[in-house]
Amino acid sequence: MTPQGSSTHESVQEYYGTILTNSKGLKTSACSGSKPPAPILACLKLVPQEVSERFFGCGAPLPLGIDGLRVLDLGSGSGRDAFVCAQLVGEHGSVTGVDMTKELLQIAQQNAQPYCEKLNYGKSNMEFIEGHIEYLDRAGIADDSVDIVISNCVVNLSPDKERVLKEAYRVLADGGEFFFSDLYCTRRLPEHVKENKLLWGEGIAGALYIEDFKRLARSVGFTVPRALNAERVTTTDAELAKEVAHQAGDVTFCSITYRLFKLPGLLESLGEDYGQVATYKGTIAGHEHLYQLDADHNFITRKPTLVSGNTAAMVGEGGTSWLSNHFEVTGNRDTHYGLHRDRLTGR
Repeated sequence: MTPQGSSTHESVQEYYGTILTNSKGLKTSACSGSKPPAPILACLKLVPQEVSERFFGCGAPLPLGIDGLRVLDLGSGSGRDAFVCAQLVGEHGSVTGVDMTKELLQIAQQNAQPYCEKLNYGKSNMEFIEGHIEYLDRAGIADDSVDIVISNCVVNLSPDKERVLKEAYRVLADGGEFFFSDLYCTRRLPEHVKENKLLWGEGIAGALYIEDFKRLARSVGFTVPRALNAERVTTTDAELAKEVAHQAGDVTFCSITYRLFKLPGLLESLGEDYGQVATYKGTIAGHEHLYQLDADHNFITRKPTLVSGNTAAMVGEGGTSWLSNHFEVTGNRDTHYGLHRDRLTGR
C-alpha cells in the first residue's frame, strides 16, 4: 500500500532533517544536473553557505524577469531557491517559503534578515512558514495571492500530488505560473516500490509517470503543461541501483522542469491557429537576445513569430500573463484557421 499522510511526511522529514546533512549524501544524480543560467549563478554567489549546503533540488526552476512579483516556494527547505528569488524580485517583491521540516526552516529563518541587509533592502522581503504543501490554506496562503509558484524536487515526495497541484492553482493569481522541477519516470511504478522509505526519500518511489502527471495537471486547471528541459537521473549508489532495478524493473527516471500557467478561459486542449503573432521585446535581463518559453518555443528578440492561441496567452495576450510586459501580441481570436502545428507539438 502506498504510504499516505503523516507517515510519509514523517519519513521525509526524518530523511531531510536529520539523516542527510548535505546534497552529497543523496544517492542519485538529481542534484548534479541542470546548470543554472549566468544571472542565477551570480545570485547564488550571495546565498549563505549554510543555506546552499542543505540544497536538495533537481533543477533550476528560477524564472528571470520577475522584479516586483510575489513568489511562493513549495517545500523551500533551507531556502536556497527562495534566497535567489529574493534577489530576482527585488526589494518591492516578496518571497514566501513553505516547508514542514523544522531543521531546514530554522536555517532559512535565521539567515533571511542578515541576507536582505546584505542586499541593502530596507526590510526583509522573505518569510518562511512551517506547513505542508498539500495544505497551503492551513499555512495562511490566500486565494489568488501569488504570481509565481516554484518548487524543486519536492512534489514527488508528497503522498497527495493532486492536492499539491490544486493548491498551487488556487493560490496563483490569473496570469500566474507554477514553474517547477521534479522527478518523473517513463512508466507507472509497482505499488510495492512505494513502500520503500529510502526510495521515497530519494524521490524515486514518488516519481509520477510523465503522462499521468500531464493528465493530473490538466484535471486541476493547468490545461497545457509545457516542459522547459529534461535530464536523465541515474542512481550513483551501487546498492541502491540494484534495489531500484529489483523493485522497479526497466524504468527510466528524469528531472523535468515544467511550466504550468493559470489562464482561465484562454487555454485550449490543443493549440489552435488564429493568425496571432508574438514578438519578444528583449527586456528580460539574462535573456536579451532570445527567450525560451519551453523546449519547443524560442523567441528571438524583435522577431515576429506566428503562434497558437495557447502560446499567445502564455506570453501576454490580453495582458493577463505575468510575461505580458515582455511581449507584444498582435491579432485576436475572431477568425479560426484550424489546428496550429506549433512546432509540431499541436499545443
